[in-house]
Amino acid sequence: MDEERRTNIATALHQYRETVSQHNFNLLRIMMECMEEEPLPPQVPASVAEKLHVHELGRYLRCTIPESVKTPRDVLNDHVRAELTARLDGVLHRPVKWEQREEYFAGIQTRIAEKNVEVTEFPPADLEYLCTLVSGVTGPGLGTHHTVQQFAFVSAIGDYSLEEMVASVTVPIRGDEGGGYTEWTDVWADWEISIAFKIGGGERGWGGSYALYCRNEGNEQWKWRYGVHDEDWCSDVYDSVEEFLGFYAHFRETTEEQVRKSMISLKGILALR
Repeated sequence: MDEERRTNIATALHQYRETVSQHNFNLLRIMMECMEEEPLPPQVPASVAEKLHVHELGRYLRCTIPESVKTPRDVLNDHVRAELTARLDGVLHRPVKWEQREEYFAGIQTRIAEKNVEVTEFPPADLEYLCTLVSGVTGPGLGTHHTVQQFAFVSAIGDYSLEEMVASVTVPIRGDEGGGYTEWTDVWADWEISIAFKIGGGERGWGGSYALYCRNEGNEQWKWRYGVHDEDWCSDVYDSVEEFLGFYAHFRETTEEQVRKSMISLKGILALR
């Protein structure tokens, strides 16, 4: 892979992180406005309400709010924003465990060989380089919505056992090939896929992000491409990690409506204490 391609991948990753971060902080602003507009319950002073709201922010974001945050609005201060960005930009900020990632790729390659499938390139050069830049790509979204709905594009080494991650290599069997109904029966039906492996998982076991060695009528070259599916729903198939990141920056991002519905009022917070 030449330097220009590496730059393109790094740029696509940066743009993805910026897009996810901006959207998530816009949602935080909406939360701030809702909290500031909420009437105080009887006998609850403003100082107590602010502490309760800050605690609620931590619960919703599933993180520890910095001690410097005394009011919800403080979350938008530059120094706090910089600290929270590490949780809101759609990637994991753990150290890259490259030796373990190499072991993972070697395990996948062994499984591909065991299935008697030939590929012209492994690991996929663009995916391999992406994995040198970040330990994981987790997707847009906030709080519980992210946890429940999202599939990672690239799961971090350590999120699953190496044995589990390597076991994801599969030769897709379609329904018309006598294999009965499988998770591949209705997904990417217009693509011929010789081998696939899951690169990102989520709360639900059936589905995830995949590297697909595939071709179709409009794309006759066999090569590694990328897509995500959830049971019988599937995304388009993308030619590169750069293209996939452009799509993925908005994949199942949390909406304003979801944020408003999930917020707990001051009365509700007090009732839970």
